[in-house]
Amino acid sequence: MRQLATIGLLASTASLALTGAAAAQGTAGAAQVEEIVVTAQKREQNLQDVPVAVSAFGENQLQAQAVGNLTDLSAKAPNVVLAPVGAYPYASAFFIRGLGFADVESTFEPSVGVEMNGVYLARNSGALQDFFDVASVEVLRGPQGTLYGRNTIGGVVSVRTKTPVPGDPMSGAVQATIGDNGREEGRFAVNVPLGDIFAARVSMLYKSYDGYNHNVTLNRKEGDNDVHSGRLTLVAKPNDVFNATLVADFDQEKGSGASFRNASLPSQVYYNFSPDTGSPVYSAADLAKASDVYNVYGDTPTSAKIATWGLALTMNYDLGFGQVTSITGYRKFKDKVLSDYDASPVNFFYAFRDQTHEQFSQELRLAGKTDRLDYVVGLYYLDQSYDITNAQGGLIYGGATPAQVAGQKNTGYAVFGQADYKLTDALTLTAGGRWSYEKKEFTNQPLFYPASMTYKHDWDNFSPKLGVNYQFNPLVMAYASWSRGFRSGGYNGRAASYTSAGPYNAETVDSFEAGVKSEVFDRRLRLNGAVFSSIYKDMQTGAQGLTSAGVYESIVTNAGKAKISGAEAEALWIVGGGLRVNANLAYLDAAFEDNFTDLTSDGVDNPTDNSDLPMIYAPKWSGSLGFTWTRDVGVGDLTLNANAVYTDDMYTSGGVINRTSDVQVRKANTLYDATVTLEGAAGWKLALWGKNLTDEKVINNTFGLGALGELRIYQPPRTWGLELGYKF
Repeated sequence: MRQLATIGLLASTASLALTGAAAAQGTAGAAQVEEIVVTAQKREQNLQDVPVAVSAFGENQLQAQAVGNLTDLSAKAPNVVLAPVGAYPYASAFFIRGLGFADVESTFEPSVGVEMNGVYLARNSGALQDFFDVASVEVLRGPQGTLYGRNTIGGVVSVRTKTPVPGDPMSGAVQATIGDNGREEGRFAVNVPLGDIFAARVSMLYKSYDGYNHNVTLNRKEGDNDVHSGRLTLVAKPNDVFNATLVADFDQEKGSGASFRNASLPSQVYYNFSPDTGSPVYSAADLAKASDVYNVYGDTPTSAKIATWGLALTMNYDLGFGQVTSITGYRKFKDKVLSDYDASPVNFFYAFRDQTHEQFSQELRLAGKTDRLDYVVGLYYLDQSYDITNAQGGLIYGGATPAQVAGQKNTGYAVFGQADYKLTDALTLTAGGRWSYEKKEFTNQPLFYPASMTYKHDWDNFSPKLGVNYQFNPLVMAYASWSRGFRSGGYNGRAASYTSAGPYNAETVDSFEAGVKSEVFDRRLRLNGAVFSSIYKDMQTGAQGLTSAGVYESIVTNAGKAKISGAEAEALWIVGGGLRVNANLAYLDAAFEDNFTDLTSDGVDNPTDNSDLPMIYAPKWSGSLGFTWTRDVGVGDLTLNANAVYTDDMYTSGGVINRTSDVQVRKANTLYDATVTLEGAAGWKLALWGKNLTDEKVINNTFGLGALGELRIYQPPRTWGLELGYKF
């Protein structure tokens, strides 16, 4: 009933918006939808000319919606869930069309690729940096194996930051923000002219936040975060055939990390450890205090500290018949995280992770066109490594503090290409493919083991793509495609024995998609839609629990097969009179066909048929509705932006417990956010924004520790910010 009511509410709101739009249209001339340039196919194209399901958010949209990081765009593109990994809030748990990854172990590969200025981020840790000075975000849905390669079976999220233009005068912007729970933020960016050939841009961010959780046991606030970030962008354009852009960035964050709630069931060990489970052993007063979902009870003073920096060098050279592009990237990431894995006053289980990861990548490609042919061919190289010490302690280990020491080296190579050939002026055929090879060397010394063991393995894959699109007229295009993506094989980074390390094999997705892109009503309405069906093979499924020796570990095997189908639509209506309406609606049907995973958590390899279990982060219905209205009020332009985002019930973790309990379900919810901005012609800006305006108590995720219990993290309550800015 709640789902029907929410859908009805969205429909009613849309009807009211459209009725008002019709009235506005009758009194004022309507503008047209603007052209959006994207790089989804490794070359610049109009969004409407790309036969791929892609959503694009420009600078104005990001600012109007007060987007602070990628999670603020969750469900604002169809069938897209962008969330933090609850236990590690700086790491991304991104799912597109039911495919994704919600872990931080560096041996496990992401399912949704994240690019920053063209450089693929090999790990999801650190992918949730705060936004500042961002030019655009593109979200590509479906496997992108041909042009983007490994670990993009769900899709790709591409972020591009602002770049200066040689010859432009000095300009910049400064912005200060205050808000809820001690929020203090400062942003600064300036373009520095260096003649007609060179230009530089410097961007800085400072953020301080006290957090919204209260630790009853330690009597302190948690969820605090201090951020210092910076970026230097240098551009050189000595002539019309060559240009180069170098981006150097750093990000340092520290705070208390994730605050867990104990959501364990009566049959689990943790149930009586703290009152937030509702255990009857506690007094009515304790249970009443625990009913506040932002009260937590852990006895460990948790902390999280991360530091990352990187370089991205992009060079373009025009050969006349095509353009050569070189993208060189380097990133280094460090994190130290102390977590309380019983979330209670009992010192039962805690862990301290100390990890370093670094990567180097090089992409070289040639893009060109003739009268009938557009093509992209390229080479790709990736070298990455990580080292981790994971110390664990508490009563679970009898007071001992054993440590797992592990590391991995990974090298990957790829050759790729795609060609679009116009059979006629309207009909285009597409063919592409990517051959990938990689090797991994994993070293692991499990808890309580006196020595380490090293494992080596390699994998290769060919990911093809075939497609066709037909341009009915300049404003309406239909397309159909089949593509394959793969997620690399690997090792179990949490192996608690020599035999459970793996390797496990790569998994693949074959996806069939058909869609329409259109601009109608004199280009006042952009309406795009797609249907898809995907077969997910050799799924890397995992279980977490205690071994027969009483040690907590994860086990990963290729035990699953699934079918995922759905439909999605996006609309943008430029109504007129300063009003624009945006909406999307998505349907997803995701289910296992096979799932022979060992979910018994008894330390014995005894898999059973678990194909009846639900897939995670796969809401059946989701969507959003928003509007932006701008009007000159004399002292400046007044802009109102409001959005409603609906997400259906979805499971946030896997396991046999989902057969009998909904403890890991994030219930269906509708979140509302709004921004009011007044901007003067002299460059000043005043904005007030609010998120989760109805103060919904929304679960981010709940994850299980086998027979021990369930831990839960909540999304933020109502938050707000007041911004004062100036452009010069």
